Amino acid sequence: MLHKLSRIFKIFTFIIEYIRDFKCFIKHNGFSPFEPLEKRLSNKTIIETHTVEKGLSLPNPKPYFGQNKVRDLLSMNSNWTPPKSDLSRTMLLGALRDYVNEFNNIPPPDQELLARVKKFIKVEDIEAARGGVKLIDKDYISYKPEVISFLENRHSSRNFSDAPLSNDDIESVISLSQAAPSQCNRQASRVHVFRDKKVIKNLLDLQSGARGFSDVVPTLFVITSELTAWGGPQQRNQPYVDGGIFSNMLLLSLSAHGFINCPLNLALLHDTENKIKAVANIPARERLILMVAAGSPPDTEIKAANSPRWDSSYIYKIHDGDIS
Repeated sequence: MLHKLSRIFKIFTFIIEYIRDFKCFIKHNGFSPFEPLEKRLSNKTIIETHTVEKGLSLPNPKPYFGQNKVRDLLSMNSNWTPPKSDLSRTMLLGALRDYVNEFNNIPPPDQELLARVKKFIKVEDIEAARGGVKLIDKDYISYKPEVISFLENRHSSRNFSDAPLSNDDIESVISLSQAAPSQCNRQASRVHVFRDKKVIKNLLDLQSGARGFSDVVPTLFVITSELTAWGGPQQRNQPYVDGGIFSNMLLLSLSAHGFINCPLNLALLHDTENKIKAVANIPARERLILMVAAGSPPDTEIKAANSPRWDSSYIYKIHDGDIS
């Protein structure tokens, strides 16, 4: 009887948590009137500008493709002036600059639209342009056995020295992590960093998966995803996909910089998530993705769980030819 009641309670909890997920997403997504218009416009500009970038990166882009998209971007950015540090404007500038240059020797089907694009570029600070396309050095794609060895030896360890990461270390690690791919270049991932031992202990007690070493973690990263960068029912799970990709890049970046690190899951009910946000001063619009404990290697021997993996043949299947 007790076992049956326990299962019923778990099902009921599922329903409650899904409802709370729905309410959180509705309140903070990119279409929500509860979020600042400037934030929504910035995110929307980044997403739509990336479609122009993708078109320009094709082997043979169709001349003056996406004219309706370009019109919408110009209209969307005609009534607000973001701060110079806002990525959306510098990204749009670069994309439109490259759009004009790509088809410079081809007569445009819409002279008026091309004139609007050139005017927009002219009145802005084109030196600040960061979007558009770039050329990739083929040597970058070449086989690198030392990189393969580095990836093969990635590990999670809970042995740290007492020294926390410095401000410069944190900046360098996160800067490299930003090379992670992001859907439509949304870059919704956010990172909250803690070095105060008491705060770290409080956060890890709520996480409840760091027993036995929570009091020796010198630096704690909390990765989140900002819901305002996402919109539409098909994107309901994307904050976690995007945030997961970023989190993995952060782990690799920490290892590349010589820091011990250990990912800590945040499989939580809303009540616990909200407590963590309160302790960490994380905005309600951000959903928690992962915690990462990090620090320098200790002077003593470093231990890590073996964590054996399935043979690779167990987890993949090659689909060649007709699939019926």
